[in-house]
Amino acid sequence: MSQADDSPAPSDARLAKRALREQLRLAKHELTPNERTVQSAQICRRLVESPLWRSSQAILLYSPLSFEADVNPLIVSGLSVGKVVSLPRFISETDRYAPCVIRQLGDVVDGAFGVREPSASCVELELNQLDLVIVPGVGFDAIGARLGRGGGHYDRLLQGLTATICGVCFRQQVLPRVPEEAHDIKMDCIITPDEWLTGGPD
Repeated sequence: MSQADDSPAPSDARLAKRALREQLRLAKHELTPNERTVQSAQICRRLVESPLWRSSQAILLYSPLSFEADVNPLIVSGLSVGKVVSLPRFISETDRYAPCVIRQLGDVVDGAFGVREPSASCVELELNQLDLVIVPGVGFDAIGARLGRGGGHYDRLLQGLTATICGVCFRQQVLPRVPEEAHDIKMDCIITPDEWLTGGPD
């Protein structure tokens, strides 16, 4: 995992990101519910069958929004085999997300910004305890760059992690190149329904 280098001027990058978010927003709305379901299942299967998933004990997943890859099957799978499964919870006092451990699906409640997250009773997990972090995004490219939703929350969460950071996306979210800024965190690997876009398991 590394921060971006050789990036365009920040103002140029921000403008380019804004245009790409709009482009991809329209592309994602063209996906039918069935296409999203099929592609999500392919992503989950590819990850569960990988050595990366099998060797990771403590995992940070996410609660998918309607137009993100549905990783809920990974949450169920992780819980069923005894992995330490965590999801991001927004901590208003620090304006940051933190991984919090869930023991069952009932621990997940409606949270900040319309995103479901662990309840207040769920224990926060130290970042250095994570083995694998599964990250959504608006778009990704083949060299590991991620286009987020623009709030910077995930980049702050990912800073300083020693865990493997793995992006997941629909094939329509793969870009030739994502503009990068100094604070952007690159993915160690990215999974699409068709392939490991970069950094696949050995």
